[in-house]
Amino acid sequence: MNMPVAAKPKVLAFDTSDRRGSIALLEGPELNAELKLNRLENHSASLIRSIDFLMRCLGWTLKDLNLVAVGTGPGSFTGIRIGIATGLGLAQSLSVPFAGISGMEALAFQARFLEESVGVVLNARRSQVYYAEYGNREGRIRQIRKPVLLFLADLQGRLKNRRLTLVGEPQICGVKPGKDADNGWPRAAETDLYLAASIGRRALSAKRRWKSGNSIKCEPLYIRPPDAIAKKTRTR
Repeated sequence: MNMPVAAKPKVLAFDTSDRRGSIALLEGPELNAELKLNRLENHSASLIRSIDFLMRCLGWTLKDLNLVAVGTGPGSFTGIRIGIATGLGLAQSLSVPFAGISGMEALAFQARFLEESVGVVLNARRSQVYYAEYGNREGRIRQIRKPVLLFLADLQGRLKNRRLTLVGEPQICGVKPGKDADNGWPRAAETDLYLAASIGRRALSAKRRWKSGNSIKCEPLYIRPPDAIAKKTRTR
């Protein structure tokens, strides 16, 4: 990566793990351009075209990039796979570092300056939720409960009266941002569910996780196994 030490790295970040797809271009932590997509069809049909459009809006070229950061899930099996494959392909062809960041970690990073621990809740459909917990210390986050798939009723029981701030989609647990503090814990904070910008910023703060080379890999965070695998298991 040919970049002066004092320069701000130019980052392409994107997330295709959900119908709320997003693409962001950053210089250091500063967001320069962002594209938010809310679509039912496959992200593969528009991802490269959307990246090209956003970069042309800024007058950037692929050769300007210093880092590619991609959301690794959880969410749609196909969407996660498309995002990771595209990000790895771009990073390898451009000889720049790659960083894979989970959507749950990106959401926790948005809330990194809160005093209490953060619970990340995302709707997994089928009366289920994805859930993880992160601790905060001086603006730094660390995972304290790994992401799991739970039935909504089970999560609500686990959260009762716990000193936590929920982010992501806490409303599905009956906790809404702006709720009166006198109503007790847990509470909720507003976060942006279009994750590209926070994925890029989290990647910049975790430089030790950057990967480079011609054979780099990235582990997706599916949590729920793909339907094809689940069906195969049930029929054995």
